[in-house]
Amino acid sequence: MDEFPQHVALPKLYGQPAYARPAVAVAHTPRPVDPDDLPIVAQMTEDDIAVLARLPDPAGRVPASVPAGVAITTTPTIVHLEPRTFSIRALADRIRGPRP
Repeated sequence: MDEFPQHVALPKLYGQPAYARPAVAVAHTPRPVDPDDLPIVAQMTEDDIAVLARLPDPAGRVPASVPAGVAITTTPTIVHLEPRTFSIRALADRIRGPRP
């Protein structure tokens, strides 16, 4: 049996490749307003500012004010993290158990 078969040119494909799935028909729905689609703030009209004011806050945004019931400490707690020493012997002891 031949390890390297003879080269055979494949047919040229025009448009979509052979055996392509047809496009799925999806009903057109209006997209929500994206703040990035609005003009730059310096060039906004009163109508654009009103649209921007009606938009909900984006997900993941840090709130500008502290929610009710959340206490804020004035002095931050300082946590000191010390690095662990690394050695192959300590790693082997963790895997096999302590040496006798």
